[in-house]
Amino acid sequence: VHLEGFCGGTRFDCKDVKFVVGEGEDHDIPIGIDKALEKMQRGEHCILYLGPRYGFGEAGKPKYGIQANAELVYEVTLKSFEKAKESWEMDTKEKLEQAALVKEKGTMYFKEGKYLQAVIQYGKIVSWLEMEYGLSEKESKASDSFLLAAFLNLAMCYLKLREYAKAVECCDKALGLDQDNEKGLYRRGEARLLMNEFELAKCDFQKVLEVNPQNKAAKSQISVCQKKTKEHNERDRRIYANMFAKFAERDAKEAASKTGVEKAAAKAACEKGPKPPGAEEEEAEGHV
Repeated sequence: VHLEGFCGGTRFDCKDVKFVVGEGEDHDIPIGIDKALEKMQRGEHCILYLGPRYGFGEAGKPKYGIQANAELVYEVTLKSFEKAKESWEMDTKEKLEQAALVKEKGTMYFKEGKYLQAVIQYGKIVSWLEMEYGLSEKESKASDSFLLAAFLNLAMCYLKLREYAKAVECCDKALGLDQDNEKGLYRRGEARLLMNEFELAKCDFQKVLEVNPQNKAAKSQISVCQKKTKEHNERDRRIYANMFAKFAERDAKEAASKTGVEKAAAKAACEKGPKPPGAEEEEAEGHV
């Protein structure tokens, strides 16, 4: 690709570069460009407006003088590309070899706080191995090991990215491979706690203690869940108490208004007084 980067109207980068999509960070290229390239055609030129999440984020890029949370503009031309092998073009041995490489690269990105880049790497393992069938016992064991690590690491990335529903989904898949996995149970509990699903979160942390009674973090989180549940219930009680008070006040006003109308009607009837004998008959004859 040929690219030019701008920040605040000032150009900070201009170069031709060749790289693997998903690994642009190795060449000081923000993740937003990796995402855009997946949808570009050969020879296409485009202008990209990148918010901090898809730019250089909170870390910025001191090399280019880019401050934290800066908004960027890139002009990108995709000169040429070669498609990576599809899953069906790789045999099991090659998939397992590649899984080891991308797992290592994903971990490197994660340690650097580059969670979107890490998600891309761990996602490759899932795309290669999740639907792989007909494996030998040795291959199946290796495949499950890579998948378990990928799902657990994806869950941690999504927790960092505050995408809690995705974190729960990845934990579910990890626990499908190992139902008593301590990390899977704990991370799912964390995600559920952050989604305000306090009872479900508490159940996960309790299961963690069943697996490892010495897990102090899980014990602490159970206390947090109980505290949050109590606060939530008290808040609900206050809301409903105010609601019922308003309903009672409205009903009282309606009842008072109705009583006032009835009293006024009764008073009017009394003031009018009873009709003299024969009056009703005279009124009826007159009407006829």
